[in-house]
Amino acid sequence: MELLIPGLILVALMVWASTKIKKTAADAFEAESIEAENYSLQKPEGFLHVLVDSEHELYAYSREYGEGSSSKLRRATIEIDILKSASLAQVRDEIKNAPDVEIVREIPAESELETDESANESSIRAFYKIVGTQNEIYRLRFAVLSAHLDEYLDRVRDTLDSFSIRSN
Repeated sequence: MELLIPGLILVALMVWASTKIKKTAADAFEAESIEAENYSLQKPEGFLHVLVDSEHELYAYSREYGEGSSSKLRRATIEIDILKSASLAQVRDEIKNAPDVEIVREIPAESELETDESANESSIRAFYKIVGTQNEIYRLRFAVLSAHLDEYLDRVRDTLDSFSIRSN
């Protein structure tokens, strides 16, 4: 009997901790507004924002993976890169050189492009928003496995529309 009460207390604490951890993990995939020093972005629901990424200014990925030969790839990713040694025209032209590029919008300091790409023999539709400031170029890339494009189109458009640069 003297082990029953401490055992029940331990089980109750483990259940409480497990529930708390599951809730925190689920909250990480909720939509959120990301406010950085020079830009802001509305991260869509179903994406996890990686807080420290060595390759990108911002990196987020979908909860779900692809299927079949794409089963090791996330269905969608969001990346922001800040390019200091390139011009808007250079960054735009680099993307324009890819096959099957569609220019969605182009004004002097901003471009939106869509292109078909591939990764590990998987077809990807990539959406770019490139914004130039006086000293830097911001490149937002939202990539979606082509097989899952329809389920992400609304989130792509909302994310591209929400991306804005604050000039100092």
